[in-house]
Amino acid sequence: MLAIKDASPLDERALDAILAGRQADLIATAGYGVDDFTTVPLMADLGIIRAVVEQIAANGATSLIVDITSMPKRWFFALVQAALDNPAIDDLLVTYTAGVGYADTLAENMSPLRTLPGFYAEDGRTDHDVVVVGIGFEPSGLPGFLQDQKCRSMRLIFPFPPGPPGHRRNWLFVRDIERLTQGELDDMGRVHIHMYDVPQVFDALGEMSDDARATMALAPYGPKTVSLAMCLFALSARRAGRPDVPVFYAQPLRYADDYTKEAAEIDGVPETTCYCVRLGGRDLYALP
Repeated sequence: MLAIKDASPLDERALDAILAGRQADLIATAGYGVDDFTTVPLMADLGIIRAVVEQIAANGATSLIVDITSMPKRWFFALVQAALDNPAIDDLLVTYTAGVGYADTLAENMSPLRTLPGFYAEDGRTDHDVVVVGIGFEPSGLPGFLQDQKCRSMRLIFPFPPGPPGHRRNWLFVRDIERLTQGELDDMGRVHIHMYDVPQVFDALGEMSDDARATMALAPYGPKTVSLAMCLFALSARRAGRPDVPVFYAQPLRYADDYTKEAAEIDGVPETTCYCVRLGGRDLYALP
């Protein structure tokens, strides 16, 4: 179990108390021991993140479940990459649980927008055939991104159905992008995809880029499940020998202590979606 500590907490003592409380709950209810928990920094470098998977594999594990529900994108992109790069991992599942009652401000103090660790273009290009943006709530760093990263075509992945109050915030995000790119693109379009349909988002990315034969850049501002599809697509492009797909993100340095109130349930069971990414050594998200 990882306790990922904010780089710039508003109240460090309060954050420590929350992490300690969650650890105590898991020890009391799920059978974990104190030694099963590791505290790691949010802004850890790629080597530290990958070492988590390497240690698990070194201990003899061949199956891995990565729960991205409360895991920052900087971490889960790199963990999924490390798992798929490790031949000892035969089976990889990724899970996500919906929440109830989100904070008005989910995150603050954004770091500069840059490529996520391990998801850069080796050629350093700043001009792309297509840029795909996952629509979220806060377009942090987006103006600078659109100035620095040029493209001929842009596609917006709109999570559907967003539900209130997300619907209004999503459309404000879209309005900001349209305002920033007015008159500068040959083509812009929106794609509405259910936020939990990772396979469909993956396939849509392929359609947008001729299965990654066109140069592409991704900006995963939207839900973590849409971001997971972007992660898997970028990794699949690399494995298929296509041009690198850089992934740009402004990682928050501080998350709300009350980010969400509790897990959503269906008939008394947590609303958890599980994605099978590798099964029996076969990668299930791959480009033709």
